[in-house]
Amino acid sequence: MNQLYSLAREMTNLTDVQIRILDHMEAALQFAADISKNQIYICAKGKNESVEIVLLAAKPSYSMGNTFFDRGDAYLDEEFTLVENVFSTGSKVVGRKELDLGRLVALTAYPVFDNAGIPFAVAAFLSNSQSQQQVLTDTAYMMLQVPMEEGAYHYLRPQDGMVILDSVGRIMYANDMADDLYFVLDKETVERKEIIGHSMVHLPLVDKIMETKKPAYGDEVSGNMILSAWGMPILSGGRVSRTILLLSDVTAIREKERQIMVKDSVIREIHHRVKNSLNTIAGILRMQARRAKDTDTKEALRVAVNRILGISQIHDVLASQSGDHVNWNVFLDKICRLSIDSLAVCPIKLVRPNNEMKLLINSEKAVPLAIATSELIHNSIAHGFKGMEDGVLIVSASVENGMLHTRVKNNGHILDTHFSTKSFDLGLQIVRTLVEIELNGSFILKNKGDMAEAHIRIPLSIMENKR
Repeated sequence: MNQLYSLAREMTNLTDVQIRILDHMEAALQFAADISKNQIYICAKGKNESVEIVLLAAKPSYSMGNTFFDRGDAYLDEEFTLVENVFSTGSKVVGRKELDLGRLVALTAYPVFDNAGIPFAVAAFLSNSQSQQQVLTDTAYMMLQVPMEEGAYHYLRPQDGMVILDSVGRIMYANDMADDLYFVLDKETVERKEIIGHSMVHLPLVDKIMETKKPAYGDEVSGNMILSAWGMPILSGGRVSRTILLLSDVTAIREKERQIMVKDSVIREIHHRVKNSLNTIAGILRMQARRAKDTDTKEALRVAVNRILGISQIHDVLASQSGDHVNWNVFLDKICRLSIDSLAVCPIKLVRPNNEMKLLINSEKAVPLAIATSELIHNSIAHGFKGMEDGVLIVSASVENGMLHTRVKNNGHILDTHFSTKSFDLGLQIVRTLVEIELNGSFILKNKGDMAEAHIRIPLSIMENKR
């Protein structure tokens, strides 16, 4: 039960059907206040017929201060004479309202009819001054009678151009910003110095709105300028009676988006080329390993090849990403799968707890973290499961107390009781250097029950920023 329903049931005699009409109207009330540049009040008769009740109130979103009246306020008919006249006549009334002693504001009031044609409420438009533009209040009132869902309305900013078109696409109203922007779209109007009455049906967006009778959005390009246009039709009897068109200059925004796309493409191409170069190096080392006669040399080259391929896999994943941030869980999924497919010597069951959690980290910071994690996964596969028939690899990521935790566990061979961090081989030394120096984090390798666990902790603030 919403506030409107509770208020109407408590203070008026409106029926459920009439309340539902106002409830649908409420979705459009804010946008109506924005385009009309007026405060809007929906009033109904109280249980006492000589009293008017304010059921809904809205002011332009870009205006300062509060509304003149609040929801639930009650006033005698004498205090709202113009509103009472609308109830009596069922017609639009234009006049003025005295708010304080000597302070007059323009008021235009319209009847709100139910399905039986009875005026059961009044939509009152109050200006901040003694002047109003009737084309704006009329348009807003027409829109209130055929409201759309609340999310369908476009946010109106003070710097937006606004144009109102009639049923055949001729301009009825244009604010100053729209004047300037429209002259860019149609330079023929510059010589006439007047756009009122000029047709806009030649614009694809307007033509689409007229045809589909639905709101539409798109860009209009004129020379070096790009305008973002959004429009919505106001229907009457199934036909478009008016169209509200909002225009904004997005040239700089679109250029920035283009630059970002170009930069993104270049970065992905770099990752792709790095991957190819690393694969080439790995191929050369494989050839060298096959020719080597010394067993230790062969093993050293094999380890080097696996390490290079691990880094290559990371750049392969980054080449398929876009933007400044990557989802660390998605990244981990790919690293795990690629590592198991390329290195596993026995069946390995991969467990990824909470891998559906979205953990966005900076793509630049993701590289050293991914290299470190990949090295730990490789160690688990190569050493943890050595000589085993199968194994379980658990790789998890989580955020706890402002820290990003990445854990790699396996149920293979646990660490020797004499294991010491001082005995780290080259791979683990690389992990420690990347985590502690590059990412200002910590790295722990220990036994946890019947499993060996590698645990990386990094401040989330480090992973979210480039620096």
